[in-house]
Amino acid sequence: MSVDLLSVAISVAVIVLLLLLVVVIRRKRRYSSARHLSSILQPFIRDEITHFIIPDGIGGLIEIEYLAHMDQGLLLIETYPISGNLFGAENIDLWTQIVDGRSYKFSNPLRHIRASRQAIKSILPNIPIFCRVVFTSDSLFPKGKPEEVSLLKNLAEDLSKIKDAPAIVTRTQAGWDRVLRIARKDGQSVQRGSGVDG
Repeated sequence: MSVDLLSVAISVAVIVLLLLLVVVIRRKRRYSSARHLSSILQPFIRDEITHFIIPDGIGGLIEIEYLAHMDQGLLLIETYPISGNLFGAENIDLWTQIVDGRSYKFSNPLRHIRASRQAIKSILPNIPIFCRVVFTSDSLFPKGKPEEVSLLKNLAEDLSKIKDAPAIVTRTQAGWDRVLRIARKDGQSVQRGSGVDG
């Protein structure tokens, strides 16, 4: 009887260790992707804020994952750690991920980022708002990807096109300051230089 209990205890311990290992690996990948994203963005941006809430322009609130201040306008980013072959288009409700021969559906990520853009536009109607949905894992769009979608490995190239737009530094700074006054994070106002982890 004690041998059975010992083997059960060992099995449980092994399972717990394996689960902890999976959690640690996922966190490390997520942190690595965030660090890689941050290093790509640094040459293009002046400041950034993450994970905050603003009014959505129609009486509610919307959460913004990432907003950056650029000389050319503001840059909204939503990240998706999805790997495999991805299939989607601007006006399709559900996109498809194919990985290891299995197919998975997920909501069109452009819908949320466009709602976020509209919310910011309601606050800053005269400032350009650029959007990028960024897939941070090993993924591929074999049939083509929508214009506002980037793979992490191509993000710098995609942002170069934005960098070529005319700089409107004074207007973007005034707009950025307005967003910081309105935005809320954990019920508090957002502070300048909140950063990627902020």
